[in-house]
Amino acid sequence: MVKSKKIKLVGARPVLVAHRGYSGRYPENTLLAYKAAREQGALYMELDLQMTSDRVPVLHHDQSLLRMAGVDIDVRDVKAKYFKTLKASYKTRFKDQFADNSFTTFKKLCKWLKHNPELTIFVEIKQESIDRFGISEFIDAVYRRILQSNVESQCVIISFNHESLEYTRRVSPMRIGWVLPEWSERNRQLAVESGPDFLFCDKDYLPGSDEEIWRGSWQWAVYNLDDVDSAIEMANRDIGFLETNEIGTLMSDRVLVDKGET
Repeated sequence: MVKSKKIKLVGARPVLVAHRGYSGRYPENTLLAYKAAREQGALYMELDLQMTSDRVPVLHHDQSLLRMAGVDIDVRDVKAKYFKTLKASYKTRFKDQFADNSFTTFKKLCKWLKHNPELTIFVEIKQESIDRFGISEFIDAVYRRILQSNVESQCVIISFNHESLEYTRRVSPMRIGWVLPEWSERNRQLAVESGPDFLFCDKDYLPGSDEEIWRGSWQWAVYNLDDVDSAIEMANRDIGFLETNEIGTLMSDRVLVDKGET
């Protein structure tokens, strides 16, 4: 076991974001993983959205259902009714531990979110479903569900696809977050021009020098930090939001989390 270096936190505590729920210990993007993250004290979470053939937004990361359900079928080719019959057990990782775990529709997640008003969810719009159904049809379906569930203030729409965020801004007052496809001068200029509420960045894309980190009206969110030392190091770089697969590990650390606040 690698011993913690006990790095000192020199600035503000970061906001910890449960990446796909408590995905390090439970099948990702399922209600089970989000409930587990909440039990650990998480107040911010992230999820991935695809759409089924009948235009129902569902929680799923991949184009194929193979990794999570063991069937090599395109999620965009199945109807929601069939999708809900499959088991999101992630058997190759968890064996039979979650054999009865179901997939989660966005409607079901929003219903749970409504009963947990303290939570904020980063809703990632996946490119595969944009390619199949188009930006407007996908975003409109997602926004309609958010409005029907009355969770608008609890959701932030995020995507690698910058045009989908521009569309979101045109049709709604929703907060948005751009997931950077790469670190480049062109993308810096685009961020400055569009002014997203959040900029998400892979930890491996972030430059080594703090002076090179772009400054703007947005808040930075970096993914994924799965051990305490790495999280503290990133927080010391003035990164306010940290995504993690191991929300339980990070939430249990008193340096990162004031136990009186959770």
